[in-house]
Amino acid sequence: MEGSIRASSFQPPTVTRASTRYAPWALLNATAYFAVRKNATTAEAVTSTGRTVKVTFCLADPPAISHCCVHGPEFHPDDFTTEPLIVFSAKDLVLLRFAFTVGPRSTRRDSRLAEYFVYKAGRGNGKPSLTPVPYTPPDTINSFYMCVLPLDGDDEGFVLADLCVTRVRSDYELHVFSSKTAKWTITPLRLRTSPTVRSEDLPGPRLNKVIALGGGAVGWVDLWRGIVSCNVLDKNPVLRLIPVPLFGFNERREGDARPVRDMTCCNGLIKYVGLDVRFKEVDVPKRRSRPGYLDDVDIIYDFELLFHADGDDLFTANPVERYDGWKIRTWYRNTSWNYWRKGQTVDIDDISADSPGHSLLRPLLWDSEAGRFTLRTLYSLYPTVGIDGGDDVVYMMTKLEYHAKHACMIGIDLGKKTVNALVPASCERACYFSVDFLPSEFSKYFNAAPR
Repeated sequence: MEGSIRASSFQPPTVTRASTRYAPWALLNATAYFAVRKNATTAEAVTSTGRTVKVTFCLADPPAISHCCVHGPEFHPDDFTTEPLIVFSAKDLVLLRFAFTVGPRSTRRDSRLAEYFVYKAGRGNGKPSLTPVPYTPPDTINSFYMCVLPLDGDDEGFVLADLCVTRVRSDYELHVFSSKTAKWTITPLRLRTSPTVRSEDLPGPRLNKVIALGGGAVGWVDLWRGIVSCNVLDKNPVLRLIPVPLFGFNERREGDARPVRDMTCCNGLIKYVGLDVRFKEVDVPKRRSRPGYLDDVDIIYDFELLFHADGDDLFTANPVERYDGWKIRTWYRNTSWNYWRKGQTVDIDDISADSPGHSLLRPLLWDSEAGRFTLRTLYSLYPTVGIDGGDDVVYMMTKLEYHAKHACMIGIDLGKKTVNALVPASCERACYFSVDFLPSEFSKYFNAAPR
């Protein structure tokens, strides 16, 4: 068990709220914890193995991180290949992915063979529910970016959609499940593009997330390259490519984009944010190694160790790259546009971090070299666009040292160039920034009057 699931996944942090009412949205840790927790959000379901699993959300006021706890009287941690994941959220629905080691969908055979459950928030005094999703047809596997959408006019209905990449980069399979029919449909699709589009500019094969674009439209996002979208409710869906602006950092588009990029869509407006991280060369002293030194001699006289010719210093300068801050950029577009509009471009040195409201954390922000409060003293990654209507606010995880276990969640108002939120986020998962977040509005439905 210890080899696959981190010890920190059994130690969920404590969360607090300013009032008994839930916040209108939450910043969810995408990876669940194993812990027994019970509150008004607790819901349960039966898995394919006939055992009961319970899900509880511990909701905090953003930008503090909320999380999900999974437990069950008949489950042992060895029954899971890895921690359950929060895959997607739309309105009052949350889609969870469970990777079991046993059962007909055991992920020991294939990591993409997993079980999915749809969580529905209870409205007002209503009880939340957890619904298992039937498996996709035999010989099909799932991607890691499935989504769930509520069905208009059906309070309990929902649709799941998963776009699976085939061996050909432009060919896909669209898997759609409807709770009305309780069946999956599979539609082969091809992304048709202009001959001038290079294959390396097409999204995938590794995607970063999936976003709802309004109505039945869904976008599967490669944060380096673009969005593959279609309306999953259409009888004959058509794939569309939406490219994204190329930022200055990592122009080769290698590695995981999520630590420096994010995208969301709210009320028909797609928002794209990125960090252009800067590095500068600095000289680090390094002891000089003479040709043949130690390898080719049997005797070394004292005078050889003490005598040096002019210019033959013991130390030489060895240039290395050091972190030198960042510039944050935002772009936006309406889902119907064929272009992006520039939003904000803000340099780290232009952001004011001197706020009396952050008195407990102000010592972390003091830059003795600059003689002022600044974010330069911190490492910041995972820019995240909120869904609270603040068009210019971006949230990030920030730490004094890259490997530190203690972190803060910071909110930056790009329009005002100020830090408008700074809260501790201490947890083992913060080490090496191994945390991802998912903005969700499902929390507000616990405050709504039941229908």
